[in-house]
Amino acid sequence: RGGRGGRGRGKGRGPPSSNSTSSPSPALLTANIKNARTLDSLFGTVTAHLGRFNHIHLSACWNTLGRLAAGADPLWFQRHAKELESLAQTTAEVAETSAEVRARELANIAHGAAKSGRAAGLGAVWAALADAIERRIGDCNAQELANVAWAFARAEHRSSALFDALAAAAEKRAADFNPQELSNTV
Repeated sequence: RGGRGGRGRGKGRGPPSSNSTSSPSPALLTANIKNARTLDSLFGTVTAHLGRFNHIHLSACWNTLGRLAAGADPLWFQRHAKELESLAQTTAEVAETSAEVRARELANIAHGAAKSGRAAGLGAVWAALADAIERRIGDCNAQELANVAWAFARAEHRSSALFDALAAAAEKRAADFNPQELSNTV
């Protein structure tokens, strides 16, 4: 007897496993990251789940960090130094080694890191991002090129190889840039 609603066998029924509350699905983890309203909440998620973060989670996390840091106590990073260091290390490793990370996620990470106000302390992240973005420069659209150029300029991270690649890619896509994107690349 197949199908739904059989009696007594418990297939697919019963309480959720204890794992479901401590380990949210990848989609729920992304939502939790994006919906964090405070840095404490965001870094609580980082602390609890960083080992499960993929390129999408890292992109969402840096984007959220950039947004939340803008209105936070300027010394937020002192309270979250350990978590920020772990996040930066994981981000650098993923940027260097993951074949799944796309240009969009790399651009979002760079943009969020620059907006965080902690760019100067993220040298390994910037170096890994520069290499990874340079390898994927052909996949970047105009917005991603503009965001990367803005982020690296704001972070004052110099990578002549990346800036040469950005300039060449921007020249090829010049007609695709809107005025804001264009102004971010100059």
